Amino acid sequence: MYRFIVNPIAGSGRAKRIFSKIKRTKLYQQIDSEFFLTEYSGHAESIARSITEEQKKTTCVIVIGGDGTLHEVINGLYPKDLSIAFIPGGSGNDFAKGCKIKGSSLEIFEQIITEKNSSAYWLGSYQINGSDRRLFVNSMGFGFDAEIAVTANKSGYKKMFNLFGIGALSYVFALVQILFRFQPKDITLEINGKQRYIPECWMITIANHPYYGGGMKIIPDAEIRPGTFPVLLIHSISKWKVLALFLTVFTGKHVNFKEVAVLNANQLKMVADSEVAYQVDGQTSRCLTCTVSKQVQPISIKGVKQLDKFEQANL
Repeated sequence: MYRFIVNPIAGSGRAKRIFSKIKRTKLYQQIDSEFFLTEYSGHAESIARSITEEQKKTTCVIVIGGDGTLHEVINGLYPKDLSIAFIPGGSGNDFAKGCKIKGSSLEIFEQIITEKNSSAYWLGSYQINGSDRRLFVNSMGFGFDAEIAVTANKSGYKKMFNLFGIGALSYVFALVQILFRFQPKDITLEINGKQRYIPECWMITIANHPYYGGGMKIIPDAEIRPGTFPVLLIHSISKWKVLALFLTVFTGKHVNFKEVAVLNANQLKMVADSEVAYQVDGQTSRCLTCTVSKQVQPISIKGVKQLDKFEQANL
């Protein structure tokens, strides 16, 4: 049985419209399926968890929504080893960009149902202030980028931009709003067991693939791979230079700035001198400490045409 989890308000109603189109297709009417519509923040995670507790056989869990919806579903399903598929219906859809999920929503749906192939995807895992460990799909960031996400999510213009399919612009507007009031923090990082002090740290970002914020190439060389993850650091930089830096993020040229460093890690611990904003798959909060690692076992993603080279090497 195919189980659909749909966030009807994702992308200002885009996900709901996509699912309505899919339900009218002959292919949908031929498959054994059931669907769930989310009603509140965290509902997708509860639905996914209930699916793991049922005795019904699940062929694939198909998520229609944004990256935040996928984040919830992944955490609800874990540690159950179920096949997952994603039909992007949010404002950013960075997971789809990172996995090269292309085509119209109906084409992606057809690929999920009719094609046998799937691709391995290694998730990140994180633990905030010593709490229970959770998973992230795309990226996790501390500092400036998290403050941008907080401001964009609270804004009225994000919904307007989503209606026109230009949701990424909301992050640009939010960046300008907070640029001159943001105060960098002193951060201590423990990377692969070695401590590193980062004075005047603007942001730390960990990513499973290059994209975040609706298509920004935050770590352009990031790859879907096991074992390690890249860490981007920006520190000791002027506010005017930050603006220039972010003008190049969509092309990935920002990594050439001398105030930017990209490291590889298999384990990271962040300790801040006071609470710092963080974002994980676009969802935001604040913390003092966080540990990050990479999941050893990959999940299986259906509807991805080309196998990742790291998966091919392990076949």
